[in-house]
Amino acid sequence: KNAPPTQAEEAAMAYAKGDYATAESIWRKHAEAGDGQAMNNLGVLYDLGQGVEPDMGRALHWFAESAKTGHPSGMSNYGRMLEQGRGIEANPAEAARWFDLAARQGQPEAQYNLGMLYELGRGVSQDFKAAAAWYSRAAAQQQTEALFRLGHFYRSGQGVTKNPARAVLLLYAAAMNGDTNAMKDLEEMARAEPTRPEAVLFGQRLDNTDRNSMRAALKQYGATVTREDNAYICDLYDASKVAPGARQMAICYGPGDPAPLGFLELDYAAPDNSVEALILKMVTDRFGPASAGEGDDAHLWNLGSVVVATRYEPTRGQFSLMYMVPRVYHLTRQR
Repeated sequence: KNAPPTQAEEAAMAYAKGDYATAESIWRKHAEAGDGQAMNNLGVLYDLGQGVEPDMGRALHWFAESAKTGHPSGMSNYGRMLEQGRGIEANPAEAARWFDLAARQGQPEAQYNLGMLYELGRGVSQDFKAAAAWYSRAAAQQQTEALFRLGHFYRSGQGVTKNPARAVLLLYAAAMNGDTNAMKDLEEMARAEPTRPEAVLFGQRLDNTDRNSMRAALKQYGATVTREDNAYICDLYDASKVAPGARQMAICYGPGDPAPLGFLELDYAAPDNSVEALILKMVTDRFGPASAGEGDDAHLWNLGSVVVATRYEPTRGQFSLMYMVPRVYHLTRQR
């Protein structure tokens, strides 16, 4: 039999549902009893005006109390208020001290913020290597802004040895999370390689098409529909007629009417790596050498407004080929 949820879990569930009043009353009780996490959470409610009137002074109070208990998120948020001068006079050096304490406990936002202070020389001496090191720790925890800044560093050779392939991987990860600066960097990098052709499939430019146009095009190509239903993000097709060797094709869309294309994925049965070799050759013949790779079994082609990715999973005997439009892709996961 499952144990009933703890009060902390109850508050977290209430917050996730948007029931801020319930979350607030539980957190307040715990905050007043000295719980650092609850203090921080109460600060967030006042900071964002969730279930309470926005109140910078109270947000600052609870972040400061949480920071004093040594809670990493409290220290990070208190540092942010100090850095931005919200509810208190701006003090970047003091902010850096709190970010450093939280960052050393593995708090990703603090790691990113500390990296940013080192990059700008704000509250600390400017040090690109230290900035890169902290961005790297935050990026390892998938902190989106850190993925972008570190990717930008690898692109320009700032604080790290210049490495375009590493830059593409990091910028791609940030772009897939919706970071528009990372998308811009990818587009600039692609423009610097004039040999990259545009991503066109079924007569459609993938970065400029929508659900209606793709459905009409696939009908012309004789694709076998498994599911075309606007209630779902993805339309599904038996791909064998339109992509020789492929089993299934999923085409997924962002919000809107007409819904813009977010990504297209083709799945192939791949009992061994001969299928991988065949498709990699096809993609390379079309788009040139891969921009980046992760080991032998994952490759990326940066075409600017479209990113092409392949992944071979030997244990599952599966190979996938994906075309992604970063501008829309991140929205497909929020629906």
